[in-house]
Amino acid sequence: MTEKLETALTNIEITYKELIEIANDIMRPITKEVNALIDYTSDNIESLSIEQIRNLILDLSLKSFKFGDVKEKAALKAKCAETLKNEAYAKEFAGSDGSVEAKKTAATTNISSQVVAEALYTLISSLFKTKLDEIHRCVDALKSVLMSRMAEQKLLSNFAGE
Repeated sequence: MTEKLETALTNIEITYKELIEIANDIMRPITKEVNALIDYTSDNIESLSIEQIRNLILDLSLKSFKFGDVKEKAALKAKCAETLKNEAYAKEFAGSDGSVEAKKTAATTNISSQVVAEALYTLISSLFKTKLDEIHRCVDALKSVLMSRMAEQKLLSNFAGE
């Protein structure tokens, strides 16, 4: 590997670690309860009663309802970040001297923090969307488990009644 490539990869890793920490700090308070419910469900699925599964479905569905707003607000932040980046680029481009190519290079270099901020909020928006989709999948899976357990219970009660 060349020294320039190694330096570029190192810089990417450093920037990624800083940004992912910021993203996690933003998301953690919002996703904390959902993550705890999913962890609890995952750890105890075999021993959960029908009533506990019903309650989990309800809890996750209610949290999903609230989560929808958060997801949309995150998408708005991502769009704001994109707009501010584009505005900064236009200002830098207009204020630069030289050829079109020199102006593009200077503008791109001077707005790198806006580009990174846009990437951060695009990531957060995507993570919230993914989390909401996964909550829905977990609810569907719990519904399947619930139906299976209820059918199993009905069969057992039919056999016991004979």
